[in-house]
Amino acid sequence: MSNYSKTEDELVGISHGDLDLRMVIAIAGDRSMNAREQNTLQRLQEERGEYLYADMIYVLTHRSFPSKQAQILWADILSHRKQLKNNLGRDVGVSVATHDYLENINPLLKGVSIIEESKMELFANVATHDGLTGLVDNITFKHCLNDELERLTRYGGCLSLVMFDIDHFKMINDKHGHAEGDRVLREISDVIRLEVRRIDTAARYGGEEFATILPGIHKNEALIFAERLRKNVESEFLKGSIPLTISIGIATVEKGDSESVESLIKIADTKLYEAKNSGRNRTCS
Repeated sequence: MSNYSKTEDELVGISHGDLDLRMVIAIAGDRSMNAREQNTLQRLQEERGEYLYADMIYVLTHRSFPSKQAQILWADILSHRKQLKNNLGRDVGVSVATHDYLENINPLLKGVSIIEESKMELFANVATHDGLTGLVDNITFKHCLNDELERLTRYGGCLSLVMFDIDHFKMINDKHGHAEGDRVLREISDVIRLEVRRIDTAARYGGEEFATILPGIHKNEALIFAERLRKNVESEFLKGSIPLTISIGIATVEKGDSESVESLIKIADTKLYEAKNSGRNRTCS
């Protein structure tokens, strides 16, 4: 996006290709940003300055506001979102908070229609899923893991966490480019989706690292799952131009264990790096 002189569009906010709903939700803190998005945000801040607030409000509402008013509205919306969280005991997200504030608290969206269910689902999906792979993002993954640990404490049973990353992924990016690296991440995500059950949670933990939460799965069953996943990834990429393998670490917890989200992730991550240090393309549990 190039620089340009101030126009009426700048005064009331316009929709830029780089500033979509997913980016606005990330700016509000509903999801984490990857490095590319952080660079995009920095560029938008430099180019748009205070007009970025009007752009964000426009993306959320498709209504135009002067930049000064939009800046105040943004602060008020974030404050309203915090109040809703305190009252409801859950975070409704910036999209819902925006519409509630502008319809019911400061009714500037006169005549706006109620948010459609399909649009609400889109808000929820964008806020909780990684944009590249479609798997849940890091923040949502940790919330899900915490929920499963609480359920285990209350009702008993077991839980396995499987974490893996792509062997020598940096070499793929360096040799074939980031576009090819992105394609690899999407294809691996497709393999994961074929392996998990509906009650499982598959996540892009960060970069080239992935995680799956397997409720009710013991260590031996998790090992079978992990080995099947490892072999299927290797087999899938033997068909293409870039041979690829993954290394996997497993952590299992049962009722009575005192593992937290952080400690369970640390165990699985330690096993993952044990697998990598043992020669890669293997599973450690």
